Amino acid sequence: MSGVLKWAEVHLDRLSFNYHQVKKLAGTKEIIAIVKANAYGHGSKEIARFLEEKAGISIFGVATVEEGIELRESGIKGEILVMASDSSDWVKEIKAFALTPVVWNFETLKVLKDAGIPFEVKVDTGMGRLGFLKSEWSKLLAELPGARLKGVMTHFCCAEDDPEFTRFQYESFLEIARTLRKVFKKIRVHCDNSASLRFRFSKLLTHCRVGLALYGSKPTADYPVELKQVMEVKAKLISVKKLPANFPVSYGASYRTSEEEVVGVVAFGYADGYPRNLSGKGYVFINGKKAPLRGRVCMDMMVVSLEGCNANVGNEVLITGSGIGFEELSKLAGTIPYEIMCRISSRVKRIYVREQER
Repeated sequence: MSGVLKWAEVHLDRLSFNYHQVKKLAGTKEIIAIVKANAYGHGSKEIARFLEEKAGISIFGVATVEEGIELRESGIKGEILVMASDSSDWVKEIKAFALTPVVWNFETLKVLKDAGIPFEVKVDTGMGRLGFLKSEWSKLLAELPGARLKGVMTHFCCAEDDPEFTRFQYESFLEIARTLRKVFKKIRVHCDNSASLRFRFSKLLTHCRVGLALYGSKPTADYPVELKQVMEVKAKLISVKKLPANFPVSYGASYRTSEEEVVGVVAFGYADGYPRNLSGKGYVFINGKKAPLRGRVCMDMMVVSLEGCNANVGNEVLITGSGIGFEELSKLAGTIPYEIMCRISSRVKRIYVREQER
């Protein structure tokens, strides 16, 4: 790709494939596509537009009012659920852009109720973050009559690795959901995330919130459907040289060649989203061959061994994709795929690829 040193190919056919795979797990539940944080780095406007046009998704989840406004201004017609903004300061904007806020405190509930704004409520069943605690549910039920309630939700804290506690949260959630459905007959009821879909919870649930699985990362090793990584991150090899033995590489001279070694400089660093703590232990692929990192990752570059790669300046370097997915990269870095996805910076050009559409 002439002139471009680093880019991310976002494969929309794979996004479509993942949607159909997740729909198998969701069953009758409608999918709320989570596109907060720039769709986990994939590009929220482009991802939402494709899902609305090609998958028929009609509800999108964002974190902030600003994210919701950005989607609406980009032409998204579906409902936009704002899950992590204190909406009492945004009444004018919420009305103007037809956003649906999520409420977790009584002060905001009163403001939105008095303004006639439709909203959802969030209850806390064990996350300890946002949401009305069980001790507040009686007061919540007393405050809601007259409100334009659209739904009730909760958030699982450990659906990836604790089925027992997740089921406890689910059963607790059903208690308040049943009560609310008696008063508000058609409200949405949702608690599932990508990981909990494998439990196939169904009682009362009308929707599920899916982010990670849409983008092709499995939340658990035993996830029951195939997924395809939507984003492939690539860069150019900008230098090739043969270093003599005992020659230092990169900042701090943390690596020295033990003998003559051919190394290359890749135009990708921690400012582009590559974890610095992978210095000396990460790897990329060049010409289908694994190229281990040498020395410390820099802001804009990294140095890799080219032994056995038959590489030249200008060659394409795979940072993450087939052979080194976000799951593998995050395990190496001691983090989670979400963080690596969200780290891919805005200076990495996004290119949207449609190889085939389902």
